[in-house]
Amino acid sequence: MQRLFFDGGMGTSLLEKRLAGDPVLLNLTQGEKISDIHKQYKEAGAQVMTANTFGAYTHKYKNADEIIQAAVSHAKTANAPHVALDMGPLGVMLEPFGEMTQDEAREIFTHSVQSGKKYGADMILLETFFCMIELEAAVQAAQTTGLPIYATMTFDKRGRTTMGKPIKEMTQLLERLGVTALGMNCGLGPDMYKNLLPELLAATTLPVLVQPNAGLPDIVDGKTVYTLSPQDFANTMAEMAQLGATHLGGCCGTTPAHIAAMVAACEGK
Repeated sequence: MQRLFFDGGMGTSLLEKRLAGDPVLLNLTQGEKISDIHKQYKEAGAQVMTANTFGAYTHKYKNADEIIQAAVSHAKTANAPHVALDMGPLGVMLEPFGEMTQDEAREIFTHSVQSGKKYGADMILLETFFCMIELEAAVQAAQTTGLPIYATMTFDKRGRTTMGKPIKEMTQLLERLGVTALGMNCGLGPDMYKNLLPELLAATTLPVLVQPNAGLPDIVDGKTVYTLSPQDFANTMAEMAQLGATHLGGCCGTTPAHIAAMVAACEGK
């Protein structure tokens, strides 16, 4: 299985550039700086540029299509091999836990994935999901595009989602739906996911994607700071590559320096 390197945390990269406000709306006002972030990840060795579309949905933004068009355009400026449309949870609970139906959620997701495909994304990245019902709706929407689908959920140190679902239930769902790859993202950092990785690998025959945070954040002078060094992040990611994770990247707090160190550490593993 060929290794694939994803990029790192867009949200924290925006904060490092002191770009405050709604991250997806920045696509319309700070396009050059967002493009610069993508180019830095490309120079670091990332092969997948993740468009800044996390949460760009019609129930939140009347101009969601315009936002997605701008975000994909910014990602394409890096001239990387792949551009992924980034999709996370809708921010509302689905039945039976909330009022939104799965059909309604699927319709919202479908608009976003179709927009992403129309404007040039060549894969769909579903990340930071914690509800199986919502993830199923997102995957079904993504399937309407015919594009590769990479799906990850967030787990705690016990290997459970915030709704108490184990890794095996995720793999069973996603294998049944026929995604391209599956895995874990966000969370408490690479060490925790390294401990969970053997369980995940034993539960699936699909390629595995791991995109952890750069550890736990600290509050320094009133600001959220991720203190895990690029090299420490990279060393653990290389260990996960040796264990069998084929797709690797970063989530919150991971910078181009983290990705560059990861790519270098994984060479030859």
